[in-house]
Amino acid sequence: RYVKITVLDVSSRYALTVEDCFCRESTSADDTAVSFPDFGDPLLNKIDRTAVRTLRNCMQDVFEDGPKRDRRLWLGDLHLQAKVNYVSYKNYDLVKRCLYLFAGSAKSDGRLSSNIFLRPGIAADDAYMFDYALFFISTLKDYVCASDDQETLRALYPCAERQIEIARRAFSDTGCIKDSDRLGWCFTDWNLDLNKQASAQGIYLYCLRDFALLSRMLGKQAVLPLLKEEYENKKEAALQCFYNKDFRLFTSGASAQISWASQIWMVLAGVVEGDEARRLLLRPEKFPDAVHIVTPYLYHFYIQALYTVGLEEKALEKIKAYWGGMIAQGADTFWELYDPADPAASPYGGTIVNSYCHAWSCTPAYFLRKYKDPGNV
Repeated sequence: RYVKITVLDVSSRYALTVEDCFCRESTSADDTAVSFPDFGDPLLNKIDRTAVRTLRNCMQDVFEDGPKRDRRLWLGDLHLQAKVNYVSYKNYDLVKRCLYLFAGSAKSDGRLSSNIFLRPGIAADDAYMFDYALFFISTLKDYVCASDDQETLRALYPCAERQIEIARRAFSDTGCIKDSDRLGWCFTDWNLDLNKQASAQGIYLYCLRDFALLSRMLGKQAVLPLLKEEYENKKEAALQCFYNKDFRLFTSGASAQISWASQIWMVLAGVVEGDEARRLLLRPEKFPDAVHIVTPYLYHFYIQALYTVGLEEKALEKIKAYWGGMIAQGADTFWELYDPADPAASPYGGTIVNSYCHAWSCTPAYFLRKYKDPGNV
C-alpha cells in the first residue's frame, strides 16, 4: 500500500511535521509453515526467498494479484500462485476458497470471469479471457493432486467441463483455432505485438489433457476415448496450421509471426516431443526478430517447457538470468513485468502503474523446490 501526502499550504511561521508513522502488514501466510532449503548457490537461495516473499505478500483473504494496484483474485495468477503454495505454505483451504469463488461467480452461460473483485463485495468482472478460463481446469487438477480433495473435484468438475465446451466454439472445422481478431482476449503475455493464435491452440490442448486427467480421476471412462480423439485431431491440426517447415518453427496469425510464446505452448501441449521439442525451444535464439517474452508469467511457462523436455541446466541458467536480473536491479519482491532489453517497459504507458510485487512472478520457488535436489547441488 502507498500513501501520498500533498502539502497544499502552510504558515510561513511553521513547518509541517509528520510523526509516529507506521504501517501494518497483513498476510494469511503462516511463516512457521515454510522452510528455506540451501540450493548451494547464494543467488538461487536469494531468488527462492524473494519468490516466497512475493507469494506471501499476495496471500490475503484470497490469492491477490499484488498489494499495489488491483488487489483482485485473477485466475491466471492463481494458477501459478497455487503451485508455489503447494511447495511452501501448503494452505490448501485458500486455494479451495478461490476455486469456489470462481465457480460460484460464473456467468449465466457458465463462462468464468478472468478476475473477481473482493471489495466492497464479491463480484466477478465482466472480462473473459480464453486462456484464463481454461486454466481453471489446470488449477483444479493441481489442487486435487496436492490435496486429494475428491469432494471438491466432484463439485467443480461440471464447471471445468463447461470451460472446455465454451472454448470449443473458437475452433474452425479444420481443427484450427480462430485468429486473435476473432478469438477475443487470450492474454498469454503483456507483449502488445504478440499474435496469440498458435499459443491459444497450445493452451487448449494443454488444458484438454488436464481435463482428461480429471475425468479419469472421477472414473468417467466413457468420455476418455472422445477426449483422446479430440486431442489427436487438434494436435494434428496445429502441425498443419502453424508449423513452418522452412524455419522449423511454429508461426502464428496471418502474418506468420515467429514468437517465443508459440514454441513454448506447442511444446507444453505435446504437439512436438523429445529431441525435436528440445531443438524447438532453442531455435528462436537464431531469430532476433522473434517476438520475445516480457512478463514473469510467460517466463514461467518457458521454464516449465525447458524442464518438461529435460533441459534442466538451461532452465536454471534462465532462472538466474531473468529473476536474478530483477534482484540485481534492487528487487526484494518480483515484478509484474520485466523485459531485460527494456527494464522501463510498461503496458500501461508508464512504469509508475507497474506492480513491483506481483503474484505471477513467484514461481522460481516452485521450480527450485520441485526439480533441484538440495542434497545434490
